[in-house]
Amino acid sequence: MMDYDFNQVKLRLSSKGDIGETLCAYYECLHEFLPVDQISLAKFDFDQKYMRIFAQVSETGSEMTNFSYEVPEQLLDLMKQGKLPEIYVINEPDTDPIGRAIIDFEGVSDWSLIFLPIKEHHVVSGAILFVANSRKKFAENHSFLLKDLYDEHKWLLEIAVQKYGITFSGYREYEPVEDEHDFFRQVTRRLCGHLDLETGALHCLQYISRFLPATSLMAGQLSQDMQADVTVVKWSGLFHYGDITIPWNLEKANLMEMMALPRVIITHQPEKDPLLSDYVERFGADWSAISMALYRDGMPFGFASISIEGRNQYNETHMALFSMLHDPFALALSNNIKHREIIHLKNAIEAEKKVLQEELHDFRGDTIIGKNSGLRGVMENARLVAGQDSPVLLSGETGTGKEMVANFIHQHSSRRDGPFIKVNCGAIPDTLVDSELFGHEKGAFTGADSRKLGRFERADRGTIFLDEIGELPLAAQVRLLRVLQHKIIERVGGTESIPVNIRVIAATNRNLEEMVASGRFREDLWFRLNVFPVQIPPLRSRKMDIPALLDHFIEKKSVELNLSQRPSLSPGALKILTAYNWPGNVRELENVVERELILSKGETLTFQNIDFHLSKVNAPDNGLPENENLEMDKVYIRHITNVLALTSGKINGPGGAAELLKVKPSTLRHRMDKLGIVYGWEKRK
Repeated sequence: MMDYDFNQVKLRLSSKGDIGETLCAYYECLHEFLPVDQISLAKFDFDQKYMRIFAQVSETGSEMTNFSYEVPEQLLDLMKQGKLPEIYVINEPDTDPIGRAIIDFEGVSDWSLIFLPIKEHHVVSGAILFVANSRKKFAENHSFLLKDLYDEHKWLLEIAVQKYGITFSGYREYEPVEDEHDFFRQVTRRLCGHLDLETGALHCLQYISRFLPATSLMAGQLSQDMQADVTVVKWSGLFHYGDITIPWNLEKANLMEMMALPRVIITHQPEKDPLLSDYVERFGADWSAISMALYRDGMPFGFASISIEGRNQYNETHMALFSMLHDPFALALSNNIKHREIIHLKNAIEAEKKVLQEELHDFRGDTIIGKNSGLRGVMENARLVAGQDSPVLLSGETGTGKEMVANFIHQHSSRRDGPFIKVNCGAIPDTLVDSELFGHEKGAFTGADSRKLGRFERADRGTIFLDEIGELPLAAQVRLLRVLQHKIIERVGGTESIPVNIRVIAATNRNLEEMVASGRFREDLWFRLNVFPVQIPPLRSRKMDIPALLDHFIEKKSVELNLSQRPSLSPGALKILTAYNWPGNVRELENVVERELILSKGETLTFQNIDFHLSKVNAPDNGLPENENLEMDKVYIRHITNVLALTSGKINGPGGAAELLKVKPSTLRHRMDKLGIVYGWEKRK
């Protein structure tokens, strides 16, 4: 297979004569069998003291380069003594003597390398370096593969030297820039031709190395408080560095002094520059650099620099040439910053979407206990309104299950495939209500580092559930009214009108009519929300559901508490629970069950240890005498009367009370006669 692939490489070279395309074809065929990120072709000088990497190829293309390095002493000794292996593999740089020497030089250790020496007359004259950007990437079979392909690699190195016209007349000799305009165009094409700044910076460094002393390139932005360099990309001739943040040493320099510095400066003695003390601590002091501040709208926002090992490596000509590249670097960095912001927002939205989908999945798994008994009327109303887009106002005490009813309406509506966004209006600080509900633009206020979509915008094509709507401040009520009227929002700090396609379900445990009368809730907003009111009864008004709720919570909490088996109920337990008025409603019952499961330690549940006294004192008024129980006839009267009120007294026909109750009209009339319920809406009013 590999012989066939290399024949294709040779055929491409002979047909087109382009060594760059040949190297790309070679990388493509080799990459199928070798986990390599970059391949470098190198030539040694006569004394083998210096190595020049003259070409590199990776997934993004090939480039002619000029990276000159002193050969590590450990490698030089092996070559001089004739002890250099046919294939030298470094998978753990920290534990390899040559690997440690490279780490000391490059300052990075997360890599693997295969060194394939190429000999001429039994002397190492060149090499091909296979680099992976992480440790432990190469296995024994990779070494066998490269040994078998030694002749092909020798041919490739020789043909590349010939095609590129490589000579090694001196250490660190560079090509002259014959046309500055072409130099500018070539750098701009490489730097700005990729949305990914890492790729652009790599090819830029490879090209620049032919004309300027440069074995490393860094580009990054300044943090917003101007206290640190956030390095977006750093490449050396061999390796890629991860993102790093290096703080500025501002003890002796402030922002005005920084802005007074030249746009481009040469550094020959980094240890004497107070701004570079952290760089010296990280990379040592034996290097030279040209650094250029990048400006946008008259303010510095980033930097670009090239560097090389050794002192006094740059002159004024080098600085003038590098300073020509300000605009390409500034444009590339600006585009990259915007690109990273978009990716950050996309990831944040995806993460939030995942959380919301998980919440939605959890709700779909919940069972509404009592839907055919104590909550039958509520569920009938919920089904009736689910098919419409009308606003719904759910009223009921805390813990009665308003959120579950809202989710039921959403899941049975035409918006079931859209988002179901929950908002607890009472949990949002007054100063953040507008931002949470309607979103904000970047820079709208201190801390608004990026654009944020509000809950209404995220609920587009779905349902927004406004829980505890009575806690919403009056100022926010005005803006909410506008959204309900026009279905348009504006983000905080923005001017754009954004249409939203939403269905609103609100819930409250307060008496909104009393709040309207006292001026604490807007009357016009109440009218907008109260299109289809649904009253959810408290648990004390539907005690027939307690056995089913108890069974459900025991099963659920036994699983959550990892109980080996489900405990049984004592004979008198149900009587204790049904005799209690449950001011905390279903939520309180759930908590009581969990507490009893913990206290019982797997034994029979008696509920004898539960102190109901405190809750009895604070039990809300249910509108009945203190110890009066609801008889079944009274339950029927109340339920039928509520349904008749909903249908304006209509019994038979579409939308009539009989249809909603799912009984025959004659059966309903018979039951009404028996219970003494008066016919006709006007008479009952």
